[in-house]
Amino acid sequence: MKGVSPLIAAVLLIAVTMAIAGVMATWATTFTAGKVDEANIGADCIGAIDISSLTFSNTTVSVKIRNVAERINLTNIRASIEYGDPTKNKEISIQDYNATDPMAPGATTWLIYNTGSTTKPQKIEVLASNCLKYPANLFFR
Repeated sequence: MKGVSPLIAAVLLIAVTMAIAGVMATWATTFTAGKVDEANIGADCIGAIDISSLTFSNTTVSVKIRNVAERINLTNIRASIEYGDPTKNKEISIQDYNATDPMAPGATTWLIYNTGSTTKPQKIEVLASNCLKYPANLFFR
């Protein structure tokens, strides 16, 4: 019985190794490109939401919301109004209260919301669905 010559075996071994390396290189390129895209989106989101001019008068909360990002539209923006008593907390979509949503880079809008309570909230948190990891928080004085 004859076997495969050492030269043919070496060529086959090199060919199989190169094929595996090609598959791994393609996968690694796709994987790293996806991670770079995720990192870029995260970098665009950091500090994208700026909230200021927070007031509470009688039962009404008003707050100025700005998109200070240079390249990202903020979408499905939500505000959480938080009290010392968690049962009173409110979560609202700003577009339900005539505030601009989505917000283009550089855009500003006002949220005016009647809480229905004379109890002053402790803080407000504003976040966009495409930047969930980077909310903006502001405490009432």
